[in-house]
Amino acid sequence: MQPYLFPIEIALLVFPFLAFFLTLPFVIYQYHKFGGLHFLRNVVLYTFIFYLLCTLLLVLLPLPDPDDVAKMTGSPLQLVPFKFIQDFLTHTTLVWNDPSTYLAALTQAVVLQPVFNILLIIPLGVYLRYYFRFSFWKTTLFSFLLSLFFEITQLTGIYGIYPHAYRLFDVDDLMLNTLGGMVGFAIAPMFTSLLPSRTKMDEATYIKGQQVSYLRRFFAFLVDWTILRFLTWLLGMLHILPFTTLEIDGGSRFTQLWWLLLLIFLYFILLPAFAHGQTLGKMLVRIRIISTTPSDKATLWQLLIRNGLLYYVTLAIIIFPFNPFFVNQLPPVLFLTVLGVGIMSAFMFFIHFCINFFSKDRQLFYEKLSHTMHISTFKRKV
Repeated sequence: MQPYLFPIEIALLVFPFLAFFLTLPFVIYQYHKFGGLHFLRNVVLYTFIFYLLCTLLLVLLPLPDPDDVAKMTGSPLQLVPFKFIQDFLTHTTLVWNDPSTYLAALTQAVVLQPVFNILLIIPLGVYLRYYFRFSFWKTTLFSFLLSLFFEITQLTGIYGIYPHAYRLFDVDDLMLNTLGGMVGFAIAPMFTSLLPSRTKMDEATYIKGQQVSYLRRFFAFLVDWTILRFLTWLLGMLHILPFTTLEIDGGSRFTQLWWLLLLIFLYFILLPAFAHGQTLGKMLVRIRIISTTPSDKATLWQLLIRNGLLYYVTLAIIIFPFNPFFVNQLPPVLFLTVLGVGIMSAFMFFIHFCINFFSKDRQLFYEKLSHTMHISTFKRKV
């Protein structure tokens, strides 16, 4: 069992990192398409990703030494259909009229390998029918294509990493893997009968799509600052800016401060004023800022108050005391005072956030003072 357990152990180590990097694009896609997140949908999709990772590693691992691969001889192709049956009849220890040989025969490679090839793709058939709502023939096709991808990966020595194939391209594997997908499609209702249908998950997500949660706003915030960091890096690499990051380096004595102030004004204040209350991040997660006054459209003045209070005041007070400039330049007493103000401000903002989170009023203080709020722009396609 160790050859099968080892790839799964590696998958368990790799998956958290893979999930971390996939989370932001995954969440953006869900907000953009469905208007919200659904817990069970997330579980299904993340388990599907984990399954694909395990399947890939089971096919590829353990990786041999390149020198050993270079010494391998023989054809890397096995193109005779149903050869696994011939191998079974030739090499099995099974004696049909002797039950004592049954258990030993079941542990032989000529039995385990074909069974493994079928079992490997059965979950794919279940996922494709339940979540992706594929037809039988479409499931069969995708099962075959996934198996073909695995076989080509092995045949090419993982696309040139090895000098030549280190495992056999076997037509029987294609047949058995495809059969596994067909079996998975057939038995999917046995595993999914207790789960809500994809249609019900979509309906629940569409309802959530009309609400603007803090999590939805947070992901818009992440997208926006990811874009701004990339823009800063790009301008720095083109030598338009004297730096490539948005961090305020204490040694430069705030040489980046003017850029931060300008970015916040242009991106979070001026852009939404002309883009119906949206930044790129808000556009992707389908939300926008509006005025709570009868005019509905957020004015430049309201956006200046709103994001000025958030970025120029609140976050500045919280973040700046932790900058190396304060540690190196300010007297100890003054530094401790500034640090205390920053910590107290962070604590007060956290308490304010928690109170609003558990109350019906989800507007934070800078929204109330600027008379603005978020609304969802998601509209379900009929």
